[in-house]
Amino acid sequence: LVAQGALSVFLLVGAGLFIRSLQNVASIHLGFDVEPLLYVSPHLRGQHLSKEQNTVLLQRLQTQAGSIAGVERVTQLTTVPMWESMSQSFTVPGVDSVERLGHFNLQMATVDYFRTMGTRIVRGRGFDSTDIASSPRVTIISVGMAKALWPGQNALGKCIKFGGDTMPCSSVVGIAENIKANDLIEDNGLQYYRALQQTDPRNAVIFIRTRGDARRLAETVRKELQPLMPGASYVTVTPMHDIVDPNLRSWRVGATMFLLFGILALILAAIGLYSVIAYNVAQRTQELGLRIALGAHARDVLRMILGEGLRFGLAGIIVGALIALAAGHWVQPMLYQESARDPLVFAAVAVVLAIVALAASAIPAIRATRLDPSIALRTE
Repeated sequence: LVAQGALSVFLLVGAGLFIRSLQNVASIHLGFDVEPLLYVSPHLRGQHLSKEQNTVLLQRLQTQAGSIAGVERVTQLTTVPMWESMSQSFTVPGVDSVERLGHFNLQMATVDYFRTMGTRIVRGRGFDSTDIASSPRVTIISVGMAKALWPGQNALGKCIKFGGDTMPCSSVVGIAENIKANDLIEDNGLQYYRALQQTDPRNAVIFIRTRGDARRLAETVRKELQPLMPGASYVTVTPMHDIVDPNLRSWRVGATMFLLFGILALILAAIGLYSVIAYNVAQRTQELGLRIALGAHARDVLRMILGEGLRFGLAGIIVGALIALAAGHWVQPMLYQESARDPLVFAAVAVVLAIVALAASAIPAIRATRLDPSIALRTE
């Protein structure tokens, strides 16, 4: 019984730690919205379009998407956050070896990108209709990138040269909040943005912001955009939720597995405890009848039997807690912002097992209080 209880405690503590860790991961601020976003990707199967033709096709898809009921904003961009990333070499006057400061992620996008994605501009501005090929080059950087390149300085108006020292300056016109571009945990927020019209991207995709949960509108968007695709080409529409959600999988699997096995062990412990207490009560029928005949109250008998079950439960709690504490060293690296020795989790599991122990003991205990002394004393 003690071993069953200890196993239950160990597994339920693991489940609690992973559930808390999952909650912490799920509450991470990504720097962009998830639920209202749809990712639209055109697939040119068997079609060979020139750059100009591809630009026209994307513009037609964007215009059509913007006319669909329930769509708020539409933008074009080159990389999908949490799925893929790209970078471009650049230099900063007065800063030696930019590479040593970390890996910087590049995003190329059109007007309305930040409002579509839900990424806040902290200072300065986002892209607007004046950021075209013939206008001065501009760039927008994240808060993290601003601190890395110009610590303690105002980054607005600073110069970044893309492609080499001989290239013209791209002026920093805005500073955006950090986003999680590659990884929920390790991403350092070093992100910069260039206007799509001022660059020469190989391809681009479309992001749509909807009202409410984007998953309900995904099929409608696909049906509306498919007729615009030439020949055998097609579009795929993916909710941003489906891209971000796999990053939570490891914590979710850990929590689910620990919880399932913990509940199974708890059920087995409850059945075992009930069986032992019930058998013990049956074996002690004469003793209990004698106690009642000599004036023991029902509450005294109830307290005695419940106390026996609770002692088994407490022993299991202590042993299981000690095992869980010892295993914390190996579990800690798998958790996020959660201590493997979280007292709240241990306390909650202890309360659960204590309640189960009392409940398993209650049925035979109540049965014992209803013994007829005259019959119990004659029991062989």
